[in-house]
Amino acid sequence: MVSPSASTGPVYVDSSVLVALLATDDRHHQLIRRWAGRAGSPLLTSVLAEVEVGRSLERRGAHTPLRATFRRILSRLDLVDVTAAIRAAAIEVRPATVRSLDALHIATALVAGVALFASLDARQRLAAEEMGLKPVPTRL
Repeated sequence: MVSPSASTGPVYVDSSVLVALLATDDRHHQLIRRWAGRAGSPLLTSVLAEVEVGRSLERRGAHTPLRATFRRILSRLDLVDVTAAIRAAAIEVRPATVRSLDALHIATALVAGVALFASLDARQRLAAEEMGLKPVPTRL
């Protein structure tokens, strides 16, 4: 498995990875905890993740301590605003069947200039790879 510390630059982290990191009932929770624990490179995500993960935690009935943990994690990430350049790049993400929020995450990584893209969504991982990003962790 490729760890963030093996990279030479930042790693883009999709909302699915953040949910798995926080939700102990997620089937990828332990894998992502180990992977994130080796993070030596900066991690970044879109400001969209704040809403996506927050909504996911609410659906799971998250208690105050878990929401506080999420805020601490967010404070350690580089958050990228959704700019006009990112919105334009999202329109060009292939394949055309990629969902809009997934395309925005991929475009954010591309515009931010990162090479590594962490996601647990198989369709998004394939699209990111098609757009030239390297999916991590490599084994799910």
